[in-house]
Amino acid sequence: MKRSLSILIFALGLGLAASAQTTDTTTQQPKKPNPTKQAVRQLKMLQQQLNLTEDQVTQMQVILIHRDVTLDSLRNNPTNDRRTDGRARREVNRDADQKINDLLTADQRPLYAQWKEQQKEKMMEKRKNNNN
Repeated sequence: MKRSLSILIFALGLGLAASAQTTDTTTQQPKKPNPTKQAVRQLKMLQQQLNLTEDQVTQMQVILIHRDVTLDSLRNNPTNDRRTDGRARREVNRDADQKINDLLTADQRPLYAQWKEQQKEKMMEKRKNNNN
């Protein structure tokens, strides 16, 4: 039952991600990753880093896909107010982060915090290199 529910939710996420994608040929911006593929890639990394159980993997998959599809929707439909858009993105990330922390065991939480810090450092380094 849980397995079929998770497959249904995953399929729904794929459908939402596919329908949320639009092709804009007016600007040549770097191609954004597909939110579902991004969630799956992140899930694989977290599964290795945190040694997640099958149940945790299923629940984490739902959280990550929901987060990435929502963020993609916010990116593709901006309000033209950078502060409002930024707050909305931060709220989506905070909500997903809270759900993930609730899902993890006490032993996994510090590993997750460490992984998040590493990701933050990588992003800062990437931004630094792009600005030079």
